[in-house]
Amino acid sequence: MLQKLKNHLLVSVIFLILTLAQQYGFYWLKGLPIIGLPLEKYFLIFLFFGLLSLTPNPRIRFSLLSFFLILNFFQMCHLSYFGTLILPSEIYLLFAEFHEIAGTLSAELSHLFIPLLFTLIPLMIGFYAVKKYPPHYKVKWIPIMVGLYFIYNPVRTAVTGNTWGRQPSTRELAGMNLYLALSYFSGRILPAKLAKAENGTLENESLKLKLLDKSESDWDNIIVVLGESQSPDHMELFGYHRPTTPFLQQLKSSDHFHAMKGLSSGVSTDISVAFFLNVTYGEAGVIKAAKGEHCLFKLAKLQGFSTHFLSAQSSQQLRYITPYICSASLDDFRSLEEVSPATQNANAAIDRHLLPNLSDLLAKKNKNFIMLHQRGSHGPWELRSTQESKKFLDSQTDSRINDYDNSVVEFDHFWKELHDVLSKNKSKTLVVYLSDHGEAAGRNQKFGHGFLAPSSFEIPLFFFSFNRALPKDTKKLPSFLPQYNFSLYLIEELGWKTNHNKNRPIEDFTIFGNDIDGFAGKGKVSFKPDGTYEFIHLP
Repeated sequence: MLQKLKNHLLVSVIFLILTLAQQYGFYWLKGLPIIGLPLEKYFLIFLFFGLLSLTPNPRIRFSLLSFFLILNFFQMCHLSYFGTLILPSEIYLLFAEFHEIAGTLSAELSHLFIPLLFTLIPLMIGFYAVKKYPPHYKVKWIPIMVGLYFIYNPVRTAVTGNTWGRQPSTRELAGMNLYLALSYFSGRILPAKLAKAENGTLENESLKLKLLDKSESDWDNIIVVLGESQSPDHMELFGYHRPTTPFLQQLKSSDHFHAMKGLSSGVSTDISVAFFLNVTYGEAGVIKAAKGEHCLFKLAKLQGFSTHFLSAQSSQQLRYITPYICSASLDDFRSLEEVSPATQNANAAIDRHLLPNLSDLLAKKNKNFIMLHQRGSHGPWELRSTQESKKFLDSQTDSRINDYDNSVVEFDHFWKELHDVLSKNKSKTLVVYLSDHGEAAGRNQKFGHGFLAPSSFEIPLFFFSFNRALPKDTKKLPSFLPQYNFSLYLIEELGWKTNHNKNRPIEDFTIFGNDIDGFAGKGKVSFKPDGTYEFIHLP
């Protein structure tokens, strides 16, 4: 029995190795983060290849086994040019702007050569393996079953609204991500476009952003603290009745500190972070985020900064964020597994464990653009505080509110320790903070986020400076600063001059629900002269 299975096992192992070597070899060459898949995923891919090895026709057998290799060729070309994986909406652009894309590719053929090399070599090895190890067991209906599976996913998406494939995930092979993107495009985006009879692409002001000039940044270090599920409603700093942020409260009168409320561009992490990092928002945001033209790490790198992304979240928790951070412009990417390898439960990760890593970076005396990505106050809230921050235990208060408030106390401890670290450093350092989205902890009887309401999209914004005054007019920024304007603020501090004004709220700013293509709802923000805003749900 085992002898008869030998050729099937050998072919399966060979194609598994070729597929992984193609992807990870290209990532290594390009300096992209190599994030492994769960062990069970490798086993499932091996079984998939084993199933395909039963195909009797040698040409069809080779074609099916090469499926991931061929799809990954297109992913590698896209990664080489844009630095990101392909999004479903970009498949729509391929048809809507075919002539423009063809013209771009004809002038940028260099981005095809290495992916072609990384594809042709494994294909030749695979072709030889298929020829050398013919199948002992043959099942004629395997190609039909595979064909039905490939049809099943887009049909399921069209019928049920399933969102598998709407964004690339680091928990899938790059080739599989493209297949899922094709499925989501076929089952969700294309029917929506046809129903609306739309032609061309959607526009917004972020697509008109231009870099006009650049000069030397005034800062030795720019540190962006990217928070998670943090609500200004539960911070003493913004008037909350409980003393959740005593340290930040002490800084309120400092000339080197400013705090205000802002508006996120989405009510879930994968949307708001993608838009923030790529200086965009709204319906055109998904296209701009995929291209990475104005990615903050890229702009920092072009200004001579060493770039670092340090996260208190696991690689699994980062799976929908990583594709948008323009990894090709990153010098250093660390998930929780590297930042705090002793952490057993990723949901209980301690954000303060980021700080020793930060201290090591600052000791190197480079110009640094560093993003510290917190786990923050993400649920489960009872795991988001340490013993010293369990301050609120009132039995008369909803335990969920107590747990959330204790997570905010832990957040305040993080800022005290970060302040201590930076106060000892002699470099000119700017620290800015924003949360990815807000969080409802009892507001209007709601808990959590993901719904289009102020509790989900109102966020805290902080500005700190060390060994230099805060940038001019920081304390004059408009109330409820849109996340887009916050990105413009960072671009300016990196030394870039743009055609957009960070001090004027963007007029067509929109906020998306829990879907990067806008299918889960969206709303327009209208800013008023008195510093307030009106949120209007859009159809």
